[in-house]
Amino acid sequence: MKKRFLTLLLLLSATQFAFSQTKSIKDLYWDYSQIRMEDTEKTQAINLAEALIKRSPELTKTQLGNVSYHLARLYEETDHPEKAIPYYEQAIKITPGYYVPYRALGFIFIKKANAIGSKMNEAAKAKDAKLSAELYEQYKVIALKALPNLEKSQACDPDEETKAIILNLYKSLKDNASILSLDERLKKKQADCISLLDDEY
Repeated sequence: MKKRFLTLLLLLSATQFAFSQTKSIKDLYWDYSQIRMEDTEKTQAINLAEALIKRSPELTKTQLGNVSYHLARLYEETDHPEKAIPYYEQAIKITPGYYVPYRALGFIFIKKANAIGSKMNEAAKAKDAKLSAELYEQYKVIALKALPNLEKSQACDPDEETKAIILNLYKSLKDNASILSLDERLKKKQADCISLLDDEY
């Protein structure tokens, strides 16, 4: 019974994929746009967004930016942050002023940095200097990925919590120069902020 159910599921997936490849791009995008924000339709929205990404040459730049952002958001909301990262990055490349994906990316990296930070604390308690140093290097790489994203988010949508996180990250990296120049950088990054993502049907 279980085997038959799995076969049926695979058959339905294959049928849906074939259908999404033959449907007009306009109709496929319309279907996606109708359910992308529905909490109960996340799996279907992901399937449609993935089908659209596979046909990205047929999309306008605006549509591709929209699909990239929402696919990333859907992956993150369904506990697949690693899958979300490249699509948030793609959305940023297409619409660099839209600050929401910067914030999302920043917090994905913060979670990763915090997890490494916990391991660093354990290594310090165990007095394992070698492991502690290795983990710090890993932490540094992730923190430096988080910071530019959090700064753009903070520049466009100021928030005391985000600013405190930014300052704490720089302190953990012993980077006082970046702390002193933070306000100046934030001011520059305010120039091209976009609060709403464009869409096209």
